[in-house]
Amino acid sequence: MSTFTKVFGSRQPVPVQVRWQDGEPVEFQRRPVRRGARYLITDVRERWIEESPWPFPSPQPVGGDRLRCWHVVALSAEEPHAPAREFVLRMRAGPGVWDLVRVVE
Repeated sequence: MSTFTKVFGSRQPVPVQVRWQDGEPVEFQRRPVRRGARYLITDVRERWIEESPWPFPSPQPVGGDRLRCWHVVALSAEEPHAPAREFVLRMRAGPGVWDLVRVVE
């Protein structure tokens, strides 16, 4: 465990870099890129939209951020013969800001 993690705690959810095509994620990689495992998405099990409330008083409309979520099945690009794993990806309101919400075991 690094000193940074001891002092500030680990970041949850895990940030990921996602490549997507036609509005659907097709590949993702944990950041930082130099050490992150890369996964190829083989199936999308479920899609939904979550709305998070604003954490502070704001003149913005009620409803807060809209988060698009995908429950996906993915294979490791480094170990293609390993069994597929299930992940939940979440895209925040701005494109390019993705989180790996949880790994379903």
